[in-house]
Amino acid sequence: MFSPTRCRTSLTSNDSCRPRRLRRRRRITRQASRRLRRYDRIASRSSHRALAHSCSRCKTRSRSRDLADEEVDVVVEAIGGKDTAGTIAREALRRGRKFVTANKELIASDGSELAALARESDGSLDFGASVGGSAPVISLLRDLLGTTSPKSVRGILNGTSNYILTRIERGDSFADALADAQHKGLAELDPSRDLDGRDSAAKLAIIAWISFGIAPSAFCIPRIGLNASIDLIVRDATRLGGRVRFLAECGSLPNHEIVASVEPVIVPADNPFGRTELEDNRVEVDLGWAAPLAVSGPGAGGPPTATALLGDLLNSALPRNERGAGATLYSSVEDSRPHRWLLASKSPLDSIGSAIRGPFVGAIKSSGGTRVVVESTRSAIIDAIQHLERRGVEVAVARFSPGLDGATLL
Repeated sequence: MFSPTRCRTSLTSNDSCRPRRLRRRRRITRQASRRLRRYDRIASRSSHRALAHSCSRCKTRSRSRDLADEEVDVVVEAIGGKDTAGTIAREALRRGRKFVTANKELIASDGSELAALARESDGSLDFGASVGGSAPVISLLRDLLGTTSPKSVRGILNGTSNYILTRIERGDSFADALADAQHKGLAELDPSRDLDGRDSAAKLAIIAWISFGIAPSAFCIPRIGLNASIDLIVRDATRLGGRVRFLAECGSLPNHEIVASVEPVIVPADNPFGRTELEDNRVEVDLGWAAPLAVSGPGAGGPPTATALLGDLLNSALPRNERGAGATLYSSVEDSRPHRWLLASKSPLDSIGSAIRGPFVGAIKSSGGTRVVVESTRSAIIDAIQHLERRGVEVAVARFSPGLDGATLL
């Protein structure tokens, strides 16, 4: 079993990186140097040798294959992406090493394969840092393995989008809120993965794998993203006594079926999610008890990621990533239930009404644009969004949570 008493560690990072990412990796290295005083070395794949200045024992490597030649016990991957990171992961696990990563894209696509490889080779795969930042979501779910499966797991899994929504609530435009997030290092220069829900969906796929045993690559997660028109919905939600939050959810239906989604949801302002602001994450695990289990904490930026990676690195226990033989088998299905939605656009009602299928609850027109409240399935709403996008019409969408129905808007 791995022990942090004395081990040799390789920290891998990207060759080509923007200054903000380099500063983040320097921070990780500095923290590792302080916390892991008995480690022999931390080798970086980065060609930026300044990364090693904070640790006198560090060695740098510029080619990924060099890492396979290192006699290390632990490989910490901070590259991102799937190709190079996947190569390093497979090589490390084949050699029976502990592999630590915050790479949700890699785990969401190849997690079940890597877990099987770790099991066959007596290696160890730890990816707690890939979901939730400083909020220990994966640790909580692993502790439940073998005891029970949740009824549902829902949460704010993307700190960037939550920061933007909070800034809009406080009076910023969408563009100003995004620019502020980028200035603070909370959003990439290309924020599309945060805004269209791909980042949250990757994290939700990992959560569903741990919770229900569905391979991440086989999990169906429909997404409705954020765009510049979301400020219309944020203002309407405030009038209703609500808040817009970008929620990722998966839950069980009868016959061991699991439905999932990533989308804006209007929640009551006094709801725990409504009170989760700026870059914080929050995840609730419903076990059918009087109240859900919840974890929360900052989910965007370098320090939360560095802290989570170090926590995984220092964990000497073998991480449990699989539910074991005899566990209930679940399947991923489409949610065919109708929900109530609010659609907002700066375009006229006539330009969006014809694209929407489902009973209209009502519609209003104002100088600020058009709002439509409709009962419909998620797939029908996504079809309408895509149809309107093809016609050059931007529409923002949010689902009403129970207790908020939009009637007072009409």
